Amino acid sequence: MPVEVQCIECGKKHSVTPSIAKTFKFCSYACRGEWRKKNWSGPNNPKYTGGVREKTCQHCGEVFKQKQREPVVTFQAKKFCSKSCADKGGFRYEGEAHPNWKETARRKDRRGKHGSWARAVLSRDKETCQHCGVTEVEMHAHHIMSFADHPEKRWDVSNGMTLCAQCHWAVHAASNANGVNSGKLPPGQAEDNPEPSFGRKPVEGVTTSGRAYRRWTGNCEWCGTFISKRWSDAKDKKHLFCSKHCSGKFNAANREYRRWVNPEQPMAVISTTSAPRESDDIV
Repeated sequence: MPVEVQCIECGKKHSVTPSIAKTFKFCSYACRGEWRKKNWSGPNNPKYTGGVREKTCQHCGEVFKQKQREPVVTFQAKKFCSKSCADKGGFRYEGEAHPNWKETARRKDRRGKHGSWARAVLSRDKETCQHCGVTEVEMHAHHIMSFADHPEKRWDVSNGMTLCAQCHWAVHAASNANGVNSGKLPPGQAEDNPEPSFGRKPVEGVTTSGRAYRRWTGNCEWCGTFISKRWSDAKDKKHLFCSKHCSGKFNAANREYRRWVNPEQPMAVISTTSAPRESDDIV
């Protein structure tokens, strides 16, 4: 049976079910909003947190206030008046005190530069083993000064030298040096190195761990410097260069809309479609 109740804001009477009669206060959201404007302002609001919001910086001791439109919860969590005070007075985990500290995980110890360093060493030595003189076989970039003992020399190109797999294993006193043998032995001093590929194909072979490898060797199309790249970096490429500098020079010299002034590559002449100047008509 419906029960009659009255809105405490507008005073209108409404019929509601007995289940909500005890909790009924307002007939609409508009009435509830108007009532809260009058009765929930200032200290009467259940979520009231004080008048003027001020705090004292825990580093410099200066008093700072809540910024305009800054959320209350953000201001309540603040301990310092500025970022500079937070950096100086705040607690920071540094070095070995940090719970995630790893001595060997510093960026200077990571091996992300090994690929570019190895390419520079192999290209400088023209993919020729500096011990036995063999070419067109699996080549390694060897650290003259130990990688582990001399971190400051790890990515120095002068600290690298090109060695074939056989000589590299000999330098490091490996026990499975014959693991690089792929079958037929090439002429010269190649010994147990893999058989090379001839023609305009990548140099192929098997690494000491038994995995096949493929590399491309050739010359930079701009400066003519000998370069050595992974086959994956060379295949399907129209032009190959030793550096971005040479790539930019080549592209600038061969762009279609404007070429360099060169007897072999004359500058393109672009005809204008605009009307001639009035001064050209004066006789």
